[in-house]
Amino acid sequence: MRIIVIICSVVLISACQQDKGENSTVVDNSRTLVSVDDQPITEQMVRVYWLNQGVEKPSEQQIGQAIKQLTEQQLLVNYAQKQSIGLSMEQTIGFEQLKRQTLAQRALQKYLADNPVTEADIKAEYQKVIKEIKGVEYHVRHLLFKDEVDAVAALDQLASGSSFESVEQNYLQNRGQMTNVGDIGWVNIKQVPESFSKPLQQLQPGNYYKQPVISQFGAHVIYLEDKRSMQPPDYEEAKEGIKRNLQERQINRFKQLLEVKADINTTP
Repeated sequence: MRIIVIICSVVLISACQQDKGENSTVVDNSRTLVSVDDQPITEQMVRVYWLNQGVEKPSEQQIGQAIKQLTEQQLLVNYAQKQSIGLSMEQTIGFEQLKRQTLAQRALQKYLADNPVTEADIKAEYQKVIKEIKGVEYHVRHLLFKDEVDAVAALDQLASGSSFESVEQNYLQNRGQMTNVGDIGWVNIKQVPESFSKPLQQLQPGNYYKQPVISQFGAHVIYLEDKRSMQPPDYEEAKEGIKRNLQERQINRFKQLLEVKADINTTP
C-alpha cells in the first residue's frame, strides 16, 4: 500500500507540473524538509503524500509521519539504484498506465472547467425531467434475456396462461447471479432504459407488455405491478444529481469527439 501511495505521489507531482509533452522534467521548487544522500524530501512531496489519502491540511504529526515514510522510501530507492535493481516490464507499464490515467483525469477536469454546466442548464434539464416523468411512479417487474428468442419464449408462457410470478420465479432460479431483474420496485420513467417509457405508460397495473422490449442490455419482458402519483423532488434536492448527469453527458460527447478526430488504427 505504501509503495502505491508513493507512486501516486510521484505521478500527481508530475501531472501537476507538466506543461508540454510527456518528457517534461518535474521541477519541484518547494522547500526541502529532509535530504537523504543529497536527495530532497520536499514540502510538495509531503503535501501530495497526504492528498493521495484525502487529507488537504495535514497536522504537524501527519507531516512528521509523511517525512518518515518518504525518508524510508528514499533510503530503499537509493539502495535499489546502487544495486542496479530496476522495475520489471510489467511494473514499468503499470507505472506508465497510472501516469496516463492521472493525466486523462486532469484533461477531463480541465474540459469541465472550460465548459461548465451553468445554473440555466441545470434548471432547463430539471424542467425537462419533471415534464417527462409526469408525476407518476411505476412498480415494475422485468425479466432480461440476452437473446430476443428467449424473451419471446417467456411471453409465450404468459400468453398460454402462466402467471408472471411463476415465470419470474423459474427465471430467477435459473439466473441467480443476475442483478436488477425481477421486482425492481418503484421507479420513474427516467430511472429505466428509454425503451421502457412507451410500454410503461401504455400498461395498466397487473398486465405485461405483449412484446419484447429491447434496450442496450438485451431483451426485456415487462410486467407492471402498480402505478401511483408522485411528488417530484424540489429543484434544490435534484440540482446536484442533474449537474452530475449533465457533466457525464458532456464527458461522453467530448470523448466521442476526440475519437472521431483521432487517427485510430487496429492492427490485424
